[in-house]
Amino acid sequence: MLGIGIDTGGTCTDAVIYDFETGKVLHSGKANTTKSNLEIGIANALDTLPRDLVQQAGNIALSTTLATNACLENKGARAKLLLIGFQEEMMDYLKETFANYGMKDMTRFLVLEARPEGAFSHPFDPDWEDLRKKAHSYFEDCDSIGIVQTYPRSNGGRFEITALKILQEELDLPITISYNISHETDVLKSCVGTLLNSMLIPLISEFIAAIRHVCQSRGLNIPVSIILSNGTMMPESTAKQFPVETILCGPAASVVGGGALAGEDSGLVIDMGGTTTDIAIVRDHVPAPAEGGIKIGQWKTMVQGIYVETIGLGGDSAVVIDDGDLYLDNVRVIPLSLLAAQYENVLPLLISLAKQKEYCSRSEFEFYVLQKDISGKIGYTEEEQQLCALLKEMPLPIAELARRMHCYTHFLPTHRLETDGVILRSGLTPTDMMILKGDFTLYDSTAARIAAKYVSQMVKCSIQELPDKVYELVHRKMYNALGRVILTQKYPKIKEFSDPSYLTPILNACYEQARQKIDEPEKYEAAEGLLDLTSRLPLIGVGAPIHVFLPRVAELLGTRAIIPEHAEVANALGAVVSRRVAHTKLTINAVYEGESLKGFALPDQGQRHFFEEYDDAVAYGKEAILRTIHEKAKLFGIEGTPNIELTVKDSRIGHTKTGMILDIHLTATATE
Repeated sequence: MLGIGIDTGGTCTDAVIYDFETGKVLHSGKANTTKSNLEIGIANALDTLPRDLVQQAGNIALSTTLATNACLENKGARAKLLLIGFQEEMMDYLKETFANYGMKDMTRFLVLEARPEGAFSHPFDPDWEDLRKKAHSYFEDCDSIGIVQTYPRSNGGRFEITALKILQEELDLPITISYNISHETDVLKSCVGTLLNSMLIPLISEFIAAIRHVCQSRGLNIPVSIILSNGTMMPESTAKQFPVETILCGPAASVVGGGALAGEDSGLVIDMGGTTTDIAIVRDHVPAPAEGGIKIGQWKTMVQGIYVETIGLGGDSAVVIDDGDLYLDNVRVIPLSLLAAQYENVLPLLISLAKQKEYCSRSEFEFYVLQKDISGKIGYTEEEQQLCALLKEMPLPIAELARRMHCYTHFLPTHRLETDGVILRSGLTPTDMMILKGDFTLYDSTAARIAAKYVSQMVKCSIQELPDKVYELVHRKMYNALGRVILTQKYPKIKEFSDPSYLTPILNACYEQARQKIDEPEKYEAAEGLLDLTSRLPLIGVGAPIHVFLPRVAELLGTRAIIPEHAEVANALGAVVSRRVAHTKLTINAVYEGESLKGFALPDQGQRHFFEEYDDAVAYGKEAILRTIHEKAKLFGIEGTPNIELTVKDSRIGHTKTGMILDIHLTATATE
């Protein structure tokens, strides 16, 4: 059987066609990502694959940055959160705590006071009739709803289930209940995950509709799946219900794809794209998980995913000059070589600039490019509208744009426009340097050479030396990021290693020592007391520019670099080869009266069940979790009879077998 994998990244959309029987990529292709309309980029990438092979495909699998970017940019549908069991008078005191988890807009919250049974001696239900009467007025200004109750395990999430039923009867809005997506004991993390899920439902639904339209227009009536943050996959119907599970699907896909391509049991997977570099760890074919839930942007979530260290380093990172020195910025810009290949006016402007003999500044050869049309859009100033109108026909150098706006360059109203993604800067990047060195052959080398000439003048080096200087900056930044991962994994208890101000000088010293050991062995002398920073794990590189930079970094870290075939489309491959896996958990609580053990309580289907004997509680718990895992296996697209692994583990104080029992944890995993 053949399968199609598609990855929609920040710069490119990649597509592969994969043969499951032979385990080989039959064909791959790339297209530019069209952020204003992702459907166009997906269609263009899909059309790079041979039509006859596409028609033979039995499924299509996706990874996308849509949920990732929405979380990072705090964007998404307008959602509200119904908080059951919180106290209205405490919300102001909790404002800072909520903000620390990423929830800074308190207008998103609606509070219903209640006390769930099993957690309070005097429980009471919310005012359900009042909720029914006021449902329309409460939620008339939102696109989706999330519901979270305190102590959900005490009554099996009964409050959430009841509120869901009432709101579904009164409203036609997508609703998420925390009990269905989280086993998290930290209620604030549950709030974050539920709110994000509600915000993302309309976005992912729209995205899947676009995918469906692309498929149908090409006669492809095949199942669509999306990869999760933990590297497994789920069908489109489940993704529409639980889109929060996709917030790190891009890095997850790169780990799965990189591991599959490299054929290694273990390694550090480094995915270098246009905007960022993601670093993950694979041990015995299994990606290392993130501890305590994924943190992304301002949000602390309960979403379980792979461990990923992300840095702002890519082929499109901006090369910046500060006080005569070069450095790499974290932000992405459009490579000048790419801009010149896309727009006819760019190269003539740069050639005209090259004929000038006098020294120029960055603003002369850097451009602004319009990304979104905001004509007539409310909320932007007259100056912002004027600037975008000037860019509508063609990109312009920043200095020229300032002249047409009759102001100095630093007074241009660009900050908000750049933040909102309305305009994007174009400048010199590592991609341009790769073209000058012959490591990359696409785009326009003349544009890269002209800009490099002026940058070399600013930093007082020859144009021949400049690419090597930029390469060295990339090597150092990647080395430092890998060094941080290696040290924090090797010495997890040394808290100082998580502090960049403490660790960066150490990493820089290690880099210089490693560089001298390789390049100037006659001068090398090991520094006393300095860490010998090496990696026992190989470095598995994926992403378009990785083959240029990773071998040198691996040499500096005393290990080997593996750049497998098709590394440039590893994310798309990871999407299509990922497995279907379902997980669920159930906790049985020990109930005490004073120091006397009275029995065991567990939630199931909105009810709290009590058993006096341990064996009876575990037996019922096994029945309940097996019922749940079979339902979840179907939800995650596992067909037929799944393979189920069930574990039971006691949590005790003191001796592991005879100590005071607190909880009994049941975990079930279903695989194809």
